[in-house]
Amino acid sequence: MPTVKVNDVEIYYEEHGKGRPMVFLSETACDGEVWKINQIEEFSRDHRVIIHDYRGTGQSSKPSIDYTTTMFAEDVVALMNHLKVENAIVVGHSMGGRVAQLLALDHPNKVHKLVLASTGAHYPQTKGLPLKICKEMIEWGYEKYERDHTILVGWTDEYVKKHPEKIEHYLKVRMHNLCSVEFYLRHLLARQSHDTSQRLKDIKQPTLILVGDGDQNMTSEMNHRMSSEILANGIPNSRLVVLPNERHSYFFSNPDQAHRLIREFIKD
Repeated sequence: MPTVKVNDVEIYYEEHGKGRPMVFLSETACDGEVWKINQIEEFSRDHRVIIHDYRGTGQSSKPSIDYTTTMFAEDVVALMNHLKVENAIVVGHSMGGRVAQLLALDHPNKVHKLVLASTGAHYPQTKGLPLKICKEMIEWGYEKYERDHTILVGWTDEYVKKHPEKIEHYLKVRMHNLCSVEFYLRHLLARQSHDTSQRLKDIKQPTLILVGDGDQNMTSEMNHRMSSEILANGIPNSRLVVLPNERHSYFFSNPDQAHRLIREFIKD
């Protein structure tokens, strides 16, 4: 099992393929396994694809301490240093996009190009645990909440009806090594307290911003569709692409479109 001790934790990681390094960062409290569904097969053909499990998830250490997106970013930097990786293409989905912003800002030599997928710079009002999420988790139970919320946020009603087998496959991977509720909440607090809103102008790397046109579920005062507009307006060298008929999980419902957009963006 490939792990490396960084910042006093063991971080699980995998490498696939050869070429320019490409680092994928997953969403809140989600390990790196989800990228094996589509993205590793696609991009490892001509890139050195690196995935990892955040601390608190998957096969990485799970210390019971306060987490921050800065802490997650520093873990990624330490892993990249261990692997001798510079100038990577960094793809961050949801919370992973927040971590990716910090890589670009605080360690610019690590990031060649940036893909920010369904993410944002901050939550202006809700810095703690969103009441809506806590209420639903208590009423539904943690595992049911994680499953049902993932479906609601991830795919349109039409897609859910037409492709139940694809959703079940994703959920099987996503839920296989689901972290405990403690670490989900620690990740949630890290996400909610993240704030790069005043620093977006300092992101110099070319940036592709992706978001589904239906990614508008509200757990706090801002949804991903709104926050993507803020990123596009704030990051100087950026391009926003709104994917039609998609919500949050287009990497898994429409990977061909997502891959095509990324490939067009990263070709030199």
